[in-house]
Amino acid sequence: APSDSRRRAEGQIPASSDRAVALAATSLRQALNDMPEISQVSKNIMIEETKEGLDLSLVDQDGRAMFAENSFTPLALTQRVLEQIAPTLRRLPNAIAITGHTSAPQTGRTPAISPWDLSVSRAGTVRDVLAGAGVPDSRFASISGKAHHDPLFPENPSLASNRRVTITLLYSAPVMPPGQKP
Repeated sequence: APSDSRRRAEGQIPASSDRAVALAATSLRQALNDMPEISQVSKNIMIEETKEGLDLSLVDQDGRAMFAENSFTPLALTQRVLEQIAPTLRRLPNAIAITGHTSAPQTGRTPAISPWDLSVSRAGTVRDVLAGAGVPDSRFASISGKAHHDPLFPENPSLASNRRVTITLLYSAPVMPPGQKP
């Protein structure tokens, strides 16, 4: 993968984002480190800079899922993780996009729920939890689902780790409350 400095030089990452993204990533990691039970899910949480912004992904792993199977209901620990990061998200100025992903169905198996419905519903549930924990509705720029069409591991699309919900702090200008001008 190209380094951040190379991607920045090619215009894929805005140079002005360096300090803000580093601070946002540090703030999110600190919020997660403040959870004593975080070691249980540390492999399930990925924070990385992308061309769109800073991604925080809640990723299923073999043996540890973030949502109940075929359900958009987060497990109790997932709920606590979302509630733990909400105050940090609330303090940051970035607009937020949330995207749900599923893994590809096993060959010959029909999923119990449509991958599209599941991915969108999980993203919506994450938005609901964050909003319930104080993140204003005006901060959410988009809620979407990609089903199994954007796997983390394209060589193995049915792998558990392809199931995830990604919260992206977008690089674009912060969302302004209705009626307020920059």
